[in-house]
Amino acid sequence: MKVQMREIIQAIPALSKITGGDLSLRLAYQLKRNIAELQKEADFFSEQRQKIFDKYGTPKEDGTYSFAAEKEQEAIHELEALLDLEVTPEAEALKIPVTENLHISVNDIGLLMPFIHFVEE
Repeated sequence: MKVQMREIIQAIPALSKITGGDLSLRLAYQLKRNIAELQKEADFFSEQRQKIFDKYGTPKEDGTYSFAAEKEQEAIHELEALLDLEVTPEAEALKIPVTENLHISVNDIGLLMPFIHFVEE
């Protein structure tokens, strides 16, 4: 599976919702494996984002960063490049029957599309 880093980062909250559902043992196991692989990419993103913040920003006491105007644009450019990065996590798109006991929004379904295919049995 080849996806942009952005897709993984945006799907994390929706994936968290699904993990709280009552899934069959097989699906729960497959989902856990896939999430572990996606988490590796998310961790890489967090590390690189922190490096960008440290490179262009000044840490404040509350844990946030402030950026000079010209440095802020450079940081945004590098963050966008990081989000656009194509990665190939060792995860397969799962097929989850629509009969599973899950409660997610229409927006969540859209964010999950690269990772989960909802199917009617």
